[in-house]
Amino acid sequence: MYQSLIITKTLAAPVAIAFDMFSQKDHVANWWGPKGMDMEIKSFDFRPEGIFHYVLKAGNGFEMWGKFTYLEIEAPHRITLINSFSNPEGETVPAPLVPFGADWPLEMWTEYRFEPSGEETQLTLTSYPQNASEASKQLFFENHQNMKLGFKGTFDALVGYLERIKSNQ
Repeated sequence: MYQSLIITKTLAAPVAIAFDMFSQKDHVANWWGPKGMDMEIKSFDFRPEGIFHYVLKAGNGFEMWGKFTYLEIEAPHRITLINSFSNPEGETVPAPLVPFGADWPLEMWTEYRFEPSGEETQLTLTSYPQNASEASKQLFFENHQNMKLGFKGTFDALVGYLERIKSNQ
């Protein structure tokens, strides 16, 4: 049996503010994506069945399109979605072969949980392949460490953004 990817991060913000970082386009635009890539939001419809469609751009011209299709939103404690790669039109497509490989899952069920911890928030990301082949599940499982490194940069950007907001108040 394959294990889900689980990542936790403590955020120096109350739950409502931490949730806002994921639910409001103007906040997401300031921190989402891996280090070294710029993000452009094409659409942001934060509601069940709504879609967040974006492109990540590297300085060398490489572009990587992605989308979230929101499933459930329980403000301010939980967001579930299907995470996938896309093309510019927003259609779900296979991941780029480099660095993901041909068997990368087409869709990943993902949950973000926001739990209070004093004045801070414990953020927990849980993700696993959705409707995936055994090869896709195996590849996803084998890459947990790489995904944790990738999300570290993204969540570090979120922490930095929260610090900038706090210092501007």
